[in-house]
This record gives sequence, structure tokens and C-alpha cells, in this order.
Amino acid sequence: MIVWVSLAALAQFITAFTILVDKYVLVSRFYAGKPIVYTFYVSILSSFVFVLVPFGLISWPTREVAGLSLHAAAAFLAGLYFLYAALKKGHASDAIPIIGATTAITASILAFFFLKEDLPLAFLPAFGFFVVGTFLISHFHLSLRELSLVILSGALFGASSVLLKIIFLQASFIDGFFWSRAALVVGALLLLLWPPNREAIFHSVRRSRSSTKWLIVGNKALAGVASVLTLFAISLGSVSVVNAMTGLQFAFLLMFAYLGAHWLPVVFKGEVHRHHFPHKLYGTICIMLGIIALFVVQ
Repeated sequence: MIVWVSLAALAQFITAFTILVDKYVLVSRFYAGKPIVYTFYVSILSSFVFVLVPFGLISWPTREVAGLSLHAAAAFLAGLYFLYAALKKGHASDAIPIIGATTAITASILAFFFLKEDLPLAFLPAFGFFVVGTFLISHFHLSLRELSLVILSGALFGASSVLLKIIFLQASFIDGFFWSRAALVVGALLLLLWPPNREAIFHSVRRSRSSTKWLIVGNKALAGVASVLTLFAISLGSVSVVNAMTGLQFAFLLMFAYLGAHWLPVVFKGEVHRHHFPHKLYGTICIMLGIIALFVVQ
């Protein structure tokens, strides 16, 4: 048990770190710091899946799988954009717990309607914890616009996860993974059809330093490592406990935000404010309790 719990905790530690690197890129004076540009960069990196093609592991998708993959990619792309817009305007330690709560609630409700899954036994108490936690965090830290961005982001991520589940019910894991990632690349390329997007993205590609590009690639590689660790932990232990440990990510974010406020005050200014910190802490604890209730209480 110690092994898979440690792996899950390490995955959440890495994820929290990568989120703050995202925040650093978005608010620093980098050409890649525009939300639409960063969304393009992150999505186009999914093109790594095309290395699977020469090995003959991929089957041609059915029309339904192709359509679901495109819809899942569209929801995920939009969720990424709203996430990065929220991180650019607000604080990561405020936005991420609310996004996590909204994702969990949205996925549970959509799974109930479209996958015929029962709502979790502790759905209502968990929802109550999420509402209280969201209020405590947003009341002092998020404007109405920022709160709208994080809720939209979480709802879209929740919808994307349910669509992916439906894909995996109709295709093998490798096929589902490949076509969902390929659709994400298609979505990234479609962003180039809008002239302002194309201008911003190409300008970023030309003017961004190599160090910035490698920072983004390295950060997303780290995020990939965290995903693999999470899947490995699930394979060794309890999927419910591993999912519940998402709450650790919020605790690590608070810790990193506190350290970042000292090391990079220009970037992380306002992440930790002594007058508002208790509300942020109590709100985060409420959301952590909601996550634990949602995934552990059976």
C-alpha cells in the first residue's frame, strides 16, 4: 500500500508544481504568455502519439469514435483556454481547487445521465463542501469574471472526461488514446484558422526564446510523468483512494504559492495574503473533504 500511495502523492506534487510553472509562463513577459498561444503549444504537443502509427497498433476509428474524439478534444481545448485565462488573471491556489471541484461534480452528473452510473453515495455532502469551499475562496480572491472562467474550465474538463470514458467503452485503450490525442492536435491546428490567433501563435513561435519553448515542453513532459504515475498507482491500488488524493494537489499548491510569493513576488504576488489566507485555507480544506467524500465513501 505504501508504494502506490507514495506514487499517487508524488503525482499530485508534480502536478501542483507544473501548474505554477504554467502560471509563471502566463504572467511573465513571454510571447507564449497569451492564453490562446499557450493552449496551442500544450495541445500541439499531443502530436507525439503519431509515433505509434508505424508500429501498426492503431485501427481506423468508427464514425462514432471519431465524432466523440473531436467533441472531447473541443471541450478539453476550451477548458484549457479558460484555465489559462483564469491563471493569467488570478491566483493558481484559488483557481485550481474550484476547477477540481467543478470537474468532479460535472463528471458525476454527466456520468449519471449518459453512462447510467449511480451518483456517488456522498454526492450531496460533497456538493455542500464544494459550495462552501468555493464561496470561501472566491469571496475575497476571485472576481465574478475569474470565477466564471474557473467554473467553465472545470465543467468542460468534466465533460471531456466523460466523453473519453464513452470512447474507451467503444474502442481499445490504445485506439481511444490515439484518436483522442490526434483530435486534440486537429483542434490546435484549427485555432490557426482565426487570423488573430494565427498572428499571435506565429509571432510567438518566431519571437519566443528557445529557453521558454523548452520550459513549456519540459513542464508538459513532467505533467505526462504525473499522469503515468497516477495510472500506475491506480493499477496497484484503489482507484477511489487515488482519485481522492487529488486533494493533496491543492495542499501542495498552497505550499508552493507560499514559497513562490517569497522567491518570485512579482509573479506570485497576492497568492498568499495574511488577511485572506485563513479563508483560502478553510476553503481548500472544504474542497479536499468534498473530494475525499465523493471518491472514498461507497
